[in-house]
Amino acid sequence: MVGCLAVTAGRFLDALICLAGRRCQLCAVVLDDPRDHPLCPECASKLEPRRGGHCPLCGTCYADPCSPAYLCLTCRMSPPPWSGLAFFGPYDGPLKELVHRHKFGHEHGLGRLLSLLTRQAWELRGLGRPDVIVPVPMLPGHVLRRGFNQSAELARMLGRAMSLRPLMGALVKTRETRTQSSLGRAARRGNVAGAFAASPEIRGRHILIVDDVMTTGATMTACVRACLEAGAAKVDVFILARAL
Repeated sequence: MVGCLAVTAGRFLDALICLAGRRCQLCAVVLDDPRDHPLCPECASKLEPRRGGHCPLCGTCYADPCSPAYLCLTCRMSPPPWSGLAFFGPYDGPLKELVHRHKFGHEHGLGRLLSLLTRQAWELRGLGRPDVIVPVPMLPGHVLRRGFNQSAELARMLGRAMSLRPLMGALVKTRETRTQSSLGRAARRGNVAGAFAASPEIRGRHILIVDDVMTTGATMTACVRACLEAGAAKVDVFILARAL
């Protein structure tokens, strides 16, 4: 109930801002040219997708953003279970602020900007069009407390860009887990191992799993393995931000 009230209040405030005029969705400055919406030129220059200096399979970002993309040592020695990855950029600066405002501040008026970023990231990475888009799931009680599942919202945004409706029930969380941010790398893997199950309807299909942020990749690995165990032909992943 509290989560739902917070979402309603957030949407009301977003509507008031829209009525007050076109503003940059990152810094809230009034836009001189409405065609710049949802970002002012200055913020647009700060919020661009990562083009180089990263691992194309796990999204690990290197010190030099202008260097070529190349596989990191971890992915060369022990590749993740997914086939391809699309992401916007490192979980830092304006992108981190944006994710926090959407996820914890319930600022659903940021939808236009998030839709823009998801579309840019998808088009930049060049992955093949999936048969099914699936968000990383939350337990129903957690969704009620927060008021929404941010991964499901991103999946819908990405689905609109592809004219493909996400299949929300294709992947479910089957048990309670501890908060991943409170655990170390090894503990994270054990925490989510076997915590997800996929529907038989994904058998033989190309799946794209969507989440907002990936840190160690433990949650995404557990989700991908659940889909592969259910018979998925191929699994790619999409994340908005990759933790440093």
